[in-house]
Amino acid sequence: MNVLFVCTGNTCRSPMAEALLREKGRGKFHVKSAGVYAGNGAVMSSNASHALKERKIKETHQSQGVSDFLISWADLILTMTENHKHALVGKWPDAVNKTYTLKEYVLSDDEKQKIEEIYQLYTEIEMLKLEYMGKDSESEDVKQAFAEAVRPLVERRMALESTVPSLDIMDPFGGPLDIYKETRDEIEALIEKLVKKDDMTHE
Repeated sequence: MNVLFVCTGNTCRSPMAEALLREKGRGKFHVKSAGVYAGNGAVMSSNASHALKERKIKETHQSQGVSDFLISWADLILTMTENHKHALVGKWPDAVNKTYTLKEYVLSDDEKQKIEEIYQLYTEIEMLKLEYMGKDSESEDVKQAFAEAVRPLVERRMALESTVPSLDIMDPFGGPLDIYKETRDEIEALIEKLVKKDDMTHE
């Protein structure tokens, strides 16, 4: 499987993910990484490199921007944040069915169902807003009716959001080595889930 990891500048998170999957994937993956706003040819952040060396992983990384070629090459595109995902899908809409955040891709079925319900609630809230805006939106009765109609949807959405993890991986750029290690550990745990998911798929 061809896997493309994407972050912002392609010097911290996505190259760490690339190196970790290459190390842990037992040769089952072809891996590349790129950045939504990356220039070409920058080396990996020194703290990211140090964090990998602690895992005895060597890298010879040079940054690159996301391109038509890379989007076409990838069987699976895994981004570090939802904003990266939206940026890619906005520019390459045909890639929507193979583009996920890394966290989203390895979620449990229960967590996925919760997130799908959250998205559905956002849609229902927006539809309700449009419905009431079509009425006399300055009327206090209409405002009160909207508030009462929307309240259970908002409460349900907030309750669900408190039980599911953020789908973003924090950007350690410019931080101390300890922050890079935390990011490495978070990505490493997700990569292990990714490899396990692939193993289960091919059993």
